[in-house]
Amino acid sequence: MPKSYDTATVELAMTLSTLAYVDENRIASQEQMISEINAGLDEAGYNSWQVAWGPALNADRSNLMYAVWNSETGQCAVSIRGSDFSFWLNWLEDLAAIRLVPYNEFVPTASTTAQIAFGTAVGLRQILAMHDGTKSLETFLTAAPEGTPILITGHSLGGCLASALAPCVASWMGSPSSLSVYTIAAPSPGNDDFATYYNTLFTVQSGHSTAFRFFNSLDVVPNAWASLNTVETYYPPLVPCPADISNIVGRAENAVGAKYCQLGELAAGSAIELPGTIITPLGAYRGRLGLNPFENALFLWEAAQQHACTTYQALLQTPFTVPTIGKVKRALAALEK
Repeated sequence: MPKSYDTATVELAMTLSTLAYVDENRIASQEQMISEINAGLDEAGYNSWQVAWGPALNADRSNLMYAVWNSETGQCAVSIRGSDFSFWLNWLEDLAAIRLVPYNEFVPTASTTAQIAFGTAVGLRQILAMHDGTKSLETFLTAAPEGTPILITGHSLGGCLASALAPCVASWMGSPSSLSVYTIAAPSPGNDDFATYYNTLFTVQSGHSTAFRFFNSLDVVPNAWASLNTVETYYPPLVPCPADISNIVGRAENAVGAKYCQLGELAAGSAIELPGTIITPLGAYRGRLGLNPFENALFLWEAAQQHACTTYQALLQTPFTVPTIGKVKRALAALEK
């Protein structure tokens, strides 16, 4: 099947997903975040896109979501932040995968056998309860003109939550016809029945998907929780997989079993594998066969680099964007006043 995703939309999704980290590891006001996201969009060449809702946060600021509007085309996009591990709730949302819960709690028309991870359900409840002042995302989106194109995106945990949120938005809007979902580096949110429900919901009559999952072939995170056993094969022989990591992967596999299924399909073009390359600094590996803390750290460093937004920007050939750009531009603008 030919490629059905839109390259320009991928670029926008990657930029919005990166800028969702605007509040990471600090406490910024909503005004600051709006200014910095808008500055980041402008720097990346998205001059007609501006924040229209949010950024909204949950009570402990561990989850963040915002929506932008295109003043020229009337398009809308929603972006959800990925993990900030300074918050215990993000650990729960990422790692509470042993227990699955019914998805029809959120969308009553969903299959009764469609289930998502307990941690994903916790995160979804958090973002559904968010308000921009007094307005929820549902109120904001349903007030848009009928047929408004809506993009839902996020990186890492943000991508997982975007996948869980998307059917909710389709239910609010009365149809998935105006929606597209582009997730970056997302772990699997639920079981095989949820994947079937999701893939079917976002497939149009022509057979093409409107929901796409992009993942780096060397990123370990998208293997959670459907294909954990491949994690150990990614980096050897340049970067060996230490026994400590293998033990953790083994325990996780035993805990979750075959409960999970990733979204999208490679053959259908709705799951897109990006060809990653090892990026460990030259000379970091010395050929040692014995396991040691250095190798543990090296493996984890490599995994972090492969998962980073900047790595995905390079793989997707999108404009280089980091939230810091918006902070700097905002500071400079303040000095000019």
